[in-house]
Amino acid sequence: MNILQFIKSRRSIRKFFDKSIEPEKIAIILEAGRWAPSAGNCQPWRFLVITDEKKIQNLDPLFHQPWVEKAPLVIVVLAVPADSQKRYGKGSNYYIMDCSAAIQNMLLMAHGLGLGAVWVGAFSKKAVREQLDIPDIYEVFALIPMGYYSNEDSVKFDGGIFSNRERSRRKNLNEIAFAEDLDNPWIIKPEEI
Repeated sequence: MNILQFIKSRRSIRKFFDKSIEPEKIAIILEAGRWAPSAGNCQPWRFLVITDEKKIQNLDPLFHQPWVEKAPLVIVVLAVPADSQKRYGKGSNYYIMDCSAAIQNMLLMAHGLGLGAVWVGAFSKKAVREQLDIPDIYEVFALIPMGYYSNEDSVKFDGGIFSNRERSRRKNLNEIAFAEDLDNPWIIKPEEI
């Protein structure tokens, strides 16, 4: 499988088996996050690995998303804005892009290891901070629930059904890419190369 096919085969997985993930696999996923690019090589990310079932069940008291509450592993991604601001000045927000790149690396690595994961941004950051006793120097950035899964599984939530098999529709390339100016949609399709 080429890299583009691999990227296209990854999807958000929201229902997991009740099976622990081997610490060696977790280490590989964390290492993939560590090797993400960052502005000025500031590396403003921190990864908090949560496997304790009680802690996981209490991470999302606002929405009660089953993919968070029933995951065997949740990586809490923390940002250290000061790491970026030391180099780029107060108010700089490069850490947002940097942590996002680290998350994408971890999602792809989990997929490559046969695990499913989903990037969660809608949750109570205040509740996570309080529950895990996270100091104010860190911004609670995202949750990454992950685990082993079956394509056949789905989960009901908020009146909808989320299937592990489901692939999100993507906009066509000519809707989001342009050549030289925004009046000229990109016309070459990747299959033509």
